[in-house]
This record gives sequence, C-alpha cells and structure tokens, in this order.
Amino acid sequence: MSRIFLTSSTAGALFGAALASSGVYLPSVIISQMQLSSLQMLKVFITASASSAVIIALFDTLAISKSNPRPPSPLGLFSRYDGNILGGLLVGLGMALTGACPGTVLVQLATGIRSGWYVLAGGIVGGILYSRPLSAYLERHRAQRAAAATTADTNPTVQSALGLSTKSAVAAYVVLCLGMLGAAMTLDAARGSGALYPLLGGAAIGAAQVATLVLTGNAVGVSTGYEVAGQYFWRIVGSKSGPAPPVKSLYFAGGIVAGALAFSHSSFASFAGTVAGVDIALSRGFCGGLVMVLGARLAGGCTSGHGISGMSMMGISSFVTVACMFAGGMGAARVIG
Repeated sequence: MSRIFLTSSTAGALFGAALASSGVYLPSVIISQMQLSSLQMLKVFITASASSAVIIALFDTLAISKSNPRPPSPLGLFSRYDGNILGGLLVGLGMALTGACPGTVLVQLATGIRSGWYVLAGGIVGGILYSRPLSAYLERHRAQRAAAATTADTNPTVQSALGLSTKSAVAAYVVLCLGMLGAAMTLDAARGSGALYPLLGGAAIGAAQVATLVLTGNAVGVSTGYEVAGQYFWRIVGSKSGPAPPVKSLYFAGGIVAGALAFSHSSFASFAGTVAGVDIALSRGFCGGLVMVLGARLAGGCTSGHGISGMSMMGISSFVTVACMFAGGMGAARVIG
C-alpha cells in the first residue's frame, strides 16, 4: 500500500506540476480554444501527445513498459465506437461549459480558481452516477460488445488498419503533429500571442509521461479516479460489496493537486504566463463537470487518457474520442457564445 501511494502520488505530482507549467488549466485558455480565439491549448496538447508517442514507442521497444491502446467503448446503440463518439461529445460540451477537463480541474483547485470546486463536485456526482446506474446499463450490453470483439481486433490501431509498422505510424504522427504545431504557432503569432511557454509546458507533460510509466507502469490518465470515487461512495452507503476498488487512481489525483500547488508557489510559477480569468457560475460549473465525467467514462478516457496517452499509442478509439471532444466543445462554444 505504501509503495503504491508513493509511486502513484509522485507520478501525479509531476504531472500536476507539468499541467500548471503549461497554463492550460486556466478556464480562459480552454474556453478560448473552443471558441478558436486562441490556440494555446492545442499547442500544449499536440506537443504533449507527440512527445508521449515517441516516449511510449521507445519504452515498448526497450521493454521498459508495455502500453496497450484503449479499446473501443461500444454501448450497443449504433456503432462499435458509439461510446467514444457520444462520450467525446459530452466531454467537449463539459469543457466548453466549465473551462476545465477531468485533470485540469485538480490544478484549478490547487491554484485557487473558485469554479474548480463546482466542477469537481459535478464530476464526483458524475462518477457516482456512472459507477452504478450507468455501469449497470452497460452490463446489459456486454453481449453486443463481446460479439463485436470476435469479429475484429479488440484494440484496433492506426498501424493495423493501414498495414504500417508501429515505428512508421509513430513517425507519421509526429510529423503530422509538427505540421499542426507550426500552423498553430503561425496563427497565434499573427494574433500577437505566439509565446513559447505552451510548447515547453507540453514537453514537460511528455516528461511527466516518462515518470508515470516508470513509477506506475501505466500511461497518464485521470478520469478513472472519478469512477473509483463513485464506487467508494456506493460502498460507504452500503449498496456495494466485494473487493475494494484499487486506489492508485485516487493517489494519482491527489498527487496532481499537490504538484500543482507546489509549482504555483515556486519561483517558476510565472513561466506559465498570465491570462485573464473567466467567471464560471456554480450551476454551469456543476452541470458541466457532471456531463464531462459521464462522457469521459462512457468514452473510456478523457483528454489525458485518450489525448495525451491513447493517441500516442495510435489507438483508433482515442482518435475518434478526441475528434469528438473538440467537435463537441467547439459546437457548444458557438451556441453558448
């Protein structure tokens, strides 16, 4: 227990400090990304995902760790990827409402952003709802998921779909990311906001991926912690029995808060730049947090699990989920205004 606490919380602390250094945790940064008025979040995201792709491929080659892409999350409704599609759209909606994602909300708590508490409360309720009522619904559709798994690979990847080697797929992905990064830098520079710290912050997140793989054996992911918190809620109220859920995801989440708090009080805090704040109302933050966590669990991951880690492993389910996250967030931003 003490070893799991030490490794998971340390990995979380390094990830939390990296998120804080990037500035991507600020509600204004996330909302402006969905409004396409600033591309800071995209620059951090691309840098972190590309560096993670190289790191994960290298670790797999050297047999330091073995990372598996996230499988599809079928709901048995209309597609093998229906959970990824619907869940991704809900995560994007929640991000547009809250200016947060399941991981960055923990950094918001550490840095004194009041709306982070509203979003966290909604996220915990989302975890409670998913861990029992929704998971019971999904249990009834296991037959469809099992049938789908017999007709295709359980963890389809870009390389398996295109007949490429993993090295070729990773190299192509990194080149694509560099092209997108160059375009984003050019567009933001034209707006007078071409600072380099988002790239350094994204690289720091990639470095945190190294620590997470070494310390825990797993790639970065956050939203599982909300589901585990929900499972413990049902155990406390006496509605769940059996073995206790593993707590390493909760230790990792606690480490994120501690690491972000330490960074915010360090001499490097100014590294993340300063961006005007956004006032998120309680009802908007709570509802957005609930929707966001429900979506993340339906999709089997969030911006961290699917975006930073899953896409780095070339998982098709992760590309589908992340595309829907941004589509849902940008669509919601146009409606919300």
